[in-house]
Amino acid sequence: MSRKEPDEKMRLYTDSRVQLFIGKFLNGELERLYPVLDEKLGYRYPAVETFVDNPEEAEAFLRSLESNKLLTSEICGVLLYCPECGSCSVEEVLRRANSISKEKTGTSDAEPSADAGWRCRDCGALIKKGALSAKPVFSYKFSQKGIDEISDRLAIKPLLEFLHERGYNTESPGYMTGDSEVEHIFDITAMGEDQNDVILALDFVVSEESVGEDKVISMFAKVFDTNPPRSILVAFPGLTKKAKKLAEQYEIDVVETHDLDVLWKELRKVIPPVDEFSFETLDVMTLLSLPDHLRKTASMVCEKGKTTADEVAKMTQRARAVESGYLNQLVRMGYLKKERKGRQVLFSVIS
Repeated sequence: MSRKEPDEKMRLYTDSRVQLFIGKFLNGELERLYPVLDEKLGYRYPAVETFVDNPEEAEAFLRSLESNKLLTSEICGVLLYCPECGSCSVEEVLRRANSISKEKTGTSDAEPSADAGWRCRDCGALIKKGALSAKPVFSYKFSQKGIDEISDRLAIKPLLEFLHERGYNTESPGYMTGDSEVEHIFDITAMGEDQNDVILALDFVVSEESVGEDKVISMFAKVFDTNPPRSILVAFPGLTKKAKKLAEQYEIDVVETHDLDVLWKELRKVIPPVDEFSFETLDVMTLLSLPDHLRKTASMVCEKGKTTADEVAKMTQRARAVESGYLNQLVRMGYLKKERKGRQVLFSVIS
């Protein structure tokens, strides 16, 4: 095996996009990946587009996985395209023979002439019949043999299995819209069985060395805007000391392990079964135990039942940004929940 080949394997299994995509095959979400027709591109792979920057990169992503024996492909069709400009937007045209008139034949249509062919809608080129360019189109399926070779580095499978075993419904990748109205992507989001609200957001990183602060900062930016009740970063093999201290300051739970075989044991320390996932009740004693600034905010929510940061700010006569921070802190502490209705973010007491 050449040095380039293991380096490429290393790059793939340390790429969370690859792990998340392979996870869709392993979990049964995908059995075989088929292309769909697209007037502009000719065909595309929508299931892959979450993991690449633009649709045109999807096939290169798949080919990379195939070249490393993680996927297998087979021809499922042929795409015709214009030899002049490469456009897939072509249409068949029948040039009618003028020598045969309607009066002579008594028919409404003349016979097509020998030069019937195609026209490119983009560049207008007329292409003779049989002169169109063509290329094969592929469907893809994961290779069990290839997956087995990197199974000791494939984090997504045990993570999802653990969450499902604990009773969570999951989305991978998962999407959450923050207070800024920006949509953020987490590697996994988890909900209760009968809930639509995310109660746990998880990112993971696989590396050959300890993971630095950049990953923690990136996750915190998403967590700060979306405020899931619990956020967890899973790091293989672990975080640097600075990164770990930063995660603690940002209140992000961290799971570190060198060995996927003991991952479940580590996850149990921070993720309870879904029916034991608890939120604190804001009773009188709890309110009295809160710091003054949070007690004032929480009391306004208790009074209103369901409210916004703007409404709380008017009642407390503090800046909206200040109240938004306090409300989100109470969400992270498990005393409040928040939901989005259109562009409005509502906070309420957990009953």
